Amino acid sequence: MKRLIYPFVSVLLFLTSCNGTWIMYDTDQKDHIYFQDRQQVLIKSFALLADDEIDVEAPVYIMGTVSDQDRQFKLESVPSDEGDTIAFGGVTYPVVSAREGVDFEVGDCVLPAGATSTKVSVKLKRQPEMKEGAYVRVHLRLVPFENFEPLPADSSSSQSIKTPDFQVYVNDGDPACPSWWRPNAKSDPGWDYDLGNFYPAKFRMLLDLYHKTAETNPVFYEYCVAHYGENLDAEPSSDNNKMVKFWRQTYMSAWAGSVFCPLYEYYEKYYAEHPDDPHFEVMGSDKVNINNRVGWGDPRSGRYGFLN
Repeated sequence: MKRLIYPFVSVLLFLTSCNGTWIMYDTDQKDHIYFQDRQQVLIKSFALLADDEIDVEAPVYIMGTVSDQDRQFKLESVPSDEGDTIAFGGVTYPVVSAREGVDFEVGDCVLPAGATSTKVSVKLKRQPEMKEGAYVRVHLRLVPFENFEPLPADSSSSQSIKTPDFQVYVNDGDPACPSWWRPNAKSDPGWDYDLGNFYPAKFRMLLDLYHKTAETNPVFYEYCVAHYGENLDAEPSSDNNKMVKFWRQTYMSAWAGSVFCPLYEYYEKYYAEHPDDPHFEVMGSDKVNINNRVGWGDPRSGRYGFLN
């Protein structure tokens, strides 16, 4: 037995056209199935972890009907093209295909009875090759199967994207660019006006400053670990502003005074003394160009300041 999810669909059962013809909803048609993607690029890294496995979840939704029986759906692994790359902060990295059963494992693909959504578990597994500088991409795609038809990609919403594809990049060695290193939810990671360009050494220093607040401001640190993670790697949720510009939410002044200002001041001096450094970037709020993803805004004052 099936029941309709959306109220407007039930109306279709007994609508009449202008000439009096009854219009019936076809209950035998396939339901649409899709991933709800709130992050355009999901990135995970073993670089800051002792564990050899990382668990991620891929939320799956349907558009159509619910059933009183469990229903299976199907995923396929999509290989990366030769020569694929990913770029963060002006640095380009090679991308290689993840190997199912070696680099990752996928859990059961079952929509429970009565449910309109579920989560597919994906277990990422550390491999020695991940330290060789490339990003390993897990690319899963929903495919037609029994009662389900993948929904075509839809990016009309500013909050999330409906898509038949789920992708996650994973690396080891140097820490990966976190998904929140971006000016807004629709931008690609790798640059932010509060942080400038991403590169691993800068991220490590940011984390070091953050971890030091465990001693200097334990109340702040305890709150942040609970909401954002020990290495700022928490899953996006309503409790942490989807990990978008979270430092400009709760404890904004503490973030600025203990983490962002010291980070900015260090690199302001460093770049002045090392203009030939390959990671050199222009600093100062007047140098920021959001459209071109250039510049590092001053957190102490001015247009991008948030110290007070």
